Amino acid sequence: MQEGSTVAERGRDEAVPALGPSGTGDWLSLLREELRTTIIQGQGRWSRGLFAIAGIHLATFVICHLMHRPGQESDPRHLLAWFLELVSVFVAMRLIVGKGWFWSPPAIHLIGRIWLTFLILSFSLSTLNAALGWQTLWFKAAWGTLSSFVFAVLAWLFTPWFLALAVQMYATALLMARFMDWNNLIYGGSWCLALCILGIRARGIERGGRWNQPSMES
Repeated sequence: MQEGSTVAERGRDEAVPALGPSGTGDWLSLLREELRTTIIQGQGRWSRGLFAIAGIHLATFVICHLMHRPGQESDPRHLLAWFLELVSVFVAMRLIVGKGWFWSPPAIHLIGRIWLTFLILSFSLSTLNAALGWQTLWFKAAWGTLSSFVFAVLAWLFTPWFLALAVQMYATALLMARFMDWNNLIYGGSWCLALCILGIRARGIERGGRWNQPSMES
């Protein structure tokens, strides 16, 4: 019985690669390489998709800015605009990148789940603002801080280069808090810039480059 247990444990140890900063079982390295390979195999579709999302997001927040009125507590048209933006993003990615873009490979699916979590938390902030009162529209500035968190998470997963965008969103949150009547344009413009930068980086990878040099591995 003891021999059988030893054989089973040996087989289990051989099936699971050892984790380490330079070993083949380094899941972070595998995840980064998978993302890079996916972008290259996309043959330009991922960079075009990012540029399309940037345009959709900017257009949505320009519309929200045009609907904004100083002193206005809430406007259900904003919810409609954000919903249409979400639908437009999925449709654009389906047309540009292809069917099943959200579910495979695992690296893209992980980024997609982080993005959906970001949307859920963003909606939570807006409903909290409504529950506490509209004396101050603080939830939009908080979106900037939440955006900074998202890019910081991507930095730990893929490349420290994302920290530059995290700092950008930190500054965005400060600007939104300072210029409340312009926060839609500030937020939409900042995200559009970030997505365009990501699109340019993705295009570089499509041409054989890497996310960053050196890598984040330690």
